[in-house]
Amino acid sequence: MKPWDAIVRLSHWTLAALVVFDFVYDDGGYTHRMVGYGAAVVVLLRLGWAAVRGHSLKPSIAETRVYVRLLIAGKPPRSPGHDPLGLWMVWLIWSLVLLLGLTGWMSRLDAFWGDETVQGLHLWLANALLAAVLVHVAGVAAMSWIWRENLPAAMLSGRKRRHDAAD
Repeated sequence: MKPWDAIVRLSHWTLAALVVFDFVYDDGGYTHRMVGYGAAVVVLLRLGWAAVRGHSLKPSIAETRVYVRLLIAGKPPRSPGHDPLGLWMVWLIWSLVLLLGLTGWMSRLDAFWGDETVQGLHLWLANALLAAVLVHVAGVAAMSWIWRENLPAAMLSGRKRRHDAAD
């Protein structure tokens, strides 16, 4: 089964690489800014692709509650794409990347030049993104183990094990 097309996979790994680069190369200079803006553009392009392709990216509180109950019981159902918690994480990461792009841009404007509030918010968002990425990676590792499926490999190849009702 191929739940993620080439554009989805390319945007995922491109965003991951850009975020990691900006965490490491965190000097606030030209390269950091351009990479950060690039990450925001990747998120916007991915949202556009979802709209064009009709991908369902709408998280559901009701489905999430059911899923969490089943997860706690040790029987989380497999899903063809992102599970409900994964979908919330997608939105969290995308929102943080876009807000980082916005606050990074704002910090260069004359109106906010040297404004410690904008810089502090940007730092807080960066730390929140780091925490979200770590939770995302831990969640992927946990679900790979629970479902006995290499989810990072699936995001590289685009292929997941068939989603059956018996899973």
